[in-house]
Amino acid sequence: MPKENFNEWPLIDSFGICRQTLLPVYRQPSTNSAMISQLLFGECYQVLAVSTDRQWYRIFHEDSRMGGWISTKSLKEIHKDEYQNFLDQDFQIVTSPIAAIEYMGTNLYLLPGSRLHFSELELFNWQETIGFTGTSRAHAKRADRDELLEIALRYINAPWQAGGRSIFGLDELQGFALIYSIAGYQWSSATLPGRILPFNHAMPGDLFIFHDEDSRQDQFAIYLGMEEVLWMDSRMKVSDLEEWEGFLANNRNKQVVLEARSVFN
Repeated sequence: MPKENFNEWPLIDSFGICRQTLLPVYRQPSTNSAMISQLLFGECYQVLAVSTDRQWYRIFHEDSRMGGWISTKSLKEIHKDEYQNFLDQDFQIVTSPIAAIEYMGTNLYLLPGSRLHFSELELFNWQETIGFTGTSRAHAKRADRDELLEIALRYINAPWQAGGRSIFGLDELQGFALIYSIAGYQWSSATLPGRILPFNHAMPGDLFIFHDEDSRQDQFAIYLGMEEVLWMDSRMKVSDLEEWEGFLANNRNKQVVLEARSVFN
C-alpha cells in the first residue's frame, strides 16, 4: 500500500486538558496507527496542529516530552493562562488503583496518575464537588522510599501494552516513568531520573537499568530490597534479582551494561 501523506495546519497558543479516564495518543492521525502513549485525567497538553479534515489534532505533552495525534472528539480546550496555572500550581495526584469523583451527578472513574486541580481556574471547583473516593497525594511533595515502593507495587500484574500508562496496560518505559512521576519525581522520555550510583550501593526504591549497547534499548527494574526487583516481562512482576539479570542476559547480546540510579539524597 502507498504511504499515506497527512497534511496539517499549524496552531498557535492552543492548549487542552484530558477530561476522560484515558486518552489514546496515536503516531499518525488514524485509529489504525500505533498508539504511542495515553494521557490520564487532568493532564494538560499543547495543541500544535490540526489535520486538514479537522478530525485530528497533533499535541505535545510537556511532562513526558512526547507528542502525537488525538481525535477531535477528545479535545477539551483551555485558555493559555489556565494551562500555565495547571503547570505552575501544585495538584493532587491519584494513587489508588481505581478512584472516583462525583461531579454534577456523574461518577468519573480515575486511574493512578490522574490529576486533581483545585483552584479558581481548575477543571473542577472543589466546593462544588460532591465527593472523591480513593487516595491521592500532593505532587509537589516527593515520596520517600517506602511510599515509592507502595505506589510501584500497585502495578503488579499490569499487562504489557505498547504506549500504555494504566493498570490495564503498561508500556515499560512509560510505566516506570509514571510510577516515579506519581511519587513526585521528574522523568521525561529523553532524560533518566536521579544520579548514577555504584550498583552494590543500591537501596529499596532505586532504579536498575539494563542497557543494550547494540539495540540502544533499555530494560528497567525497581529494587525492592532483599535481592528482589519489580520488572516488566509480559506483565509487571516481582522476582529475585538473579532471575531478572539471567532473563535479560539470555535474551540480549553481550554488549550490555547494568546501571543503578537513585532519585533520593
